[in-house]
Amino acid sequence: MKSAPLPGPHGLYTVSALPRFLADSTSVGWSGAYFTDIQAVPEGRVDHGHGRLCIRRTLQTEWRRPVGRSAWECVPAAVQVLQAGDEDRFDWRHAGRAQFLFLRDEQFALVLGHAPRRLAFRCRLDDAASRLPGLLLDALMADLAHGSPAGPAVGESVIAALIAHLAGAPEPAAAALAPRGRQRALDLIEAHFARPLSLEELARAAGLSVRQFTRAFRATLGCSPHQYILRRRVDHAKRLIGEGHELADVAQRCGFADQSQLTRTFVRCTGLTPGRFRDRLRC
Repeated sequence: MKSAPLPGPHGLYTVSALPRFLADSTSVGWSGAYFTDIQAVPEGRVDHGHGRLCIRRTLQTEWRRPVGRSAWECVPAAVQVLQAGDEDRFDWRHAGRAQFLFLRDEQFALVLGHAPRRLAFRCRLDDAASRLPGLLLDALMADLAHGSPAGPAVGESVIAALIAHLAGAPEPAAAALAPRGRQRALDLIEAHFARPLSLEELARAAGLSVRQFTRAFRATLGCSPHQYILRRRVDHAKRLIGEGHELADVAQRCGFADQSQLTRTFVRCTGLTPGRFRDRLRC
């Protein structure tokens, strides 16, 4: 089952005035998912019936009132799951900030091995039950802020963990990858590490669900799939630098967005800039 990225933001929610988009996942292409961090305009109206599952985190307090009522109410920071058929109809004032993660139904089957069930989940950010969803959404933001140097694998692994948490799914046993499945996954990475590789592709190559594959990969190789992909990109960059390629060319050949992303990632992994690494090779 192939799940394409969700386009955004148009059609995923409806407001009287579009917000300012501080970050979004369009360029990363997470399989079956779209994430955005928004700053709302000072006032407006939401009039929207949800067509797919949406995880929403309100980061700033806002004042709002249901359509047709006169009293305003303070809405505290919270995490909420809105599902197909749920409705959002209210006016707001005092612009707030919020994050939205929209998911296709197929993502639940990919992660959990069954179709999604109705979820009942709403909690304040200071409640114990909401801490993990908040941390996972923070991880999505951090990956986007760094330009997703390992491609979609980081975000997709975080989204898989969030789906499992919201569904209350028990942790699967961390069995090792079967030798044949391990080799197929590693061959796929080796052949295509410079392009965006999804967890779904890798899991399918290994003959596992996304969640099983993520845990089995770590149990077998001692790191996550995205860490391994990033390591192979940096290893390949070292080889190309040693062959005398220009750094902009190295970045493109190794799957980095640009030379700046190559430099940031190279420093995190090796403690050296690519230029300094090249100088040492020449010594």
